[in-house]
Amino acid sequence: MRFHDGIVGLALLVGALALVAYARSLPAMPGQAFGPGFFPTLVGAGLGLTALVLVFRGIAAGRAQRLIEIEPGLRDPRGLAAVAVVLGGVLFYLLAADWLGFLIVAPLVLLALFRSQGVGWLLGVVVAVVATLLVHFAFYKLLRVPLPWGILTPFAW
Repeated sequence: MRFHDGIVGLALLVGALALVAYARSLPAMPGQAFGPGFFPTLVGAGLGLTALVLVFRGIAAGRAQRLIEIEPGLRDPRGLAAVAVVLGGVLFYLLAADWLGFLIVAPLVLLALFRSQGVGWLLGVVVAVVATLLVHFAFYKLLRVPLPWGILTPFAW
């Protein structure tokens, strides 16, 4: 990473808390073991754990006093753009998933994250689409977690 682990960790922690708060607002599904908030909560927990690892890694490296300061790497537009893409991706998912559907929003967010890290277009699109389909199959078909279909509701399978 080109910028401070602690700053990135704090940004991810904010995103994780927002995602979990959103997931808790979703209604329970009668007769379902897992409701629609299960997947966002799982993603939020993963982001939260990653955030804590980054924060503690920054502290362990003796940089605790610099968590509040602006890290020189954050003055680099690429560093700021990467933080903005992560937070923007979480916000975009929260705002657009119900309207557009998981199958549209998830690959867009993944592709934006991949591109912000320098992954090429072709590889980014392929991995984003395949990962989205695998996650959708695992949660929607195997775990029976209802994921938002959005505008694709007429084509739900």
